[in-house]
Parts: sequence; C-alpha cells; structure tokens
Amino acid sequence: MVLMNVSRLTISRADSVFPALEHIPPMQRRRLSQLAKLALNSAMQALDGAQADYIVWVSQYGDESKTLKILEDVLNDQTPSPTQFSTSVHNAVSGLYSILCQDAAPATSLAGSWRDGLIEAYAWLKTNPEARQVLLVYYDEALPEIYIEHQPFPVFAMAALVSLTPANLAFQPGSSDTETAYFKQALNFYDFWQHDSQSECGAWTKC
Repeated sequence: MVLMNVSRLTISRADSVFPALEHIPPMQRRRLSQLAKLALNSAMQALDGAQADYIVWVSQYGDESKTLKILEDVLNDQTPSPTQFSTSVHNAVSGLYSILCQDAAPATSLAGSWRDGLIEAYAWLKTNPEARQVLLVYYDEALPEIYIEHQPFPVFAMAALVSLTPANLAFQPGSSDTETAYFKQALNFYDFWQHDSQSECGAWTKC
C-alpha cells in the first residue's frame, strides 16, 4: 500500500477567472492558450507562496489542437509556425511555467493520468529523502473532433502539493479503474477529495 499526503487541491475550469495569472505581463498572458492558462493558474494557486522541490506535469493529450494545426499546414504545403511547434510539445506548459514564474525547480512532463502523476510524485519523494514536497499539475482538453478517440469534455486543470507525511491518502496498487477515461479519473478524484463523508474512491482511500 502506498501512503502519501495531498494538500491544497485546486481546480481551474474554462468558465473560471485566473487570479494567479495577474502577475504575468498582459502581452505574455494573451499568448497563452486556454489550456496553458488553466494549468499555470492551478499550479500557482496550489503553491500560493510555497515552494516545491519537484514539479510533475501530467496530461493525456496535451495541446493537441496545435499539433493538428501543424499537420494541416504540412498537408497544405505551408510552413508550420515555429512558435506553434514550440508550444505544441508535451512539455511546453512546463517550460512556460519555469520561464514566466522564474521557477528553476526540476520538473517532468508525463503523458498519463492523475494517478500516474501521484505515483511519480511519490516515487520521487521516496528516492529523494531530503525533498519535502512535489507540485503535481494535471491538465487536459478534449481531442479535436477529427480524431476517432474524441470525447467531448470541458477543458480543465487541477493541482495539489504532494508529500509523504502526515499520510492522508492510501493507494492500493492491485485495485485500479484503468478503464476509466483519464479526464474522468481526475474529476472523480477531485469530487472524492471535496466530500468529507466519502472515504473511498476506486483504488484511493482517505486515512
């Protein structure tokens, strides 16, 4: 059984305001995609003056609409935009955060689920005893309709601080709901964490 501490869980949705982004210059802020704004806002709200020793960025699809635009440009014999390309890669949001927030903390970007991110954060803390906490950020938006795997859902991002003690969350590796869509896994976890009366959710148990 895996034991960890999750705190400052926050979520940003498409219809939200982004107060944490106010310190970013307006010109730079306007260039951010909606997905990047949501991810950065959640990350900064979860930190709220705290400092993370490591940052885990997780998204199943990333900013796939930008990748599709690049492919369309290639099909139309047009030169893809270098800016579009540089912000389409899976670790683009991580790079934007480190530059705009002047945060040099080591980071990794995963193509996966909220659960994958929690396990990555736990593993890093266990192998780095001097570390105190990890910032975990999950963000996603639906694939464009052209893709067979398209499932419509509102774009969102959520973030939390993860540490080892005092443990308030237990995970049983042998019990999982891997069939659940990744975005649903994240939203289910958020709802579970907000309800004090709910002690279990799939593989997760409050302790």
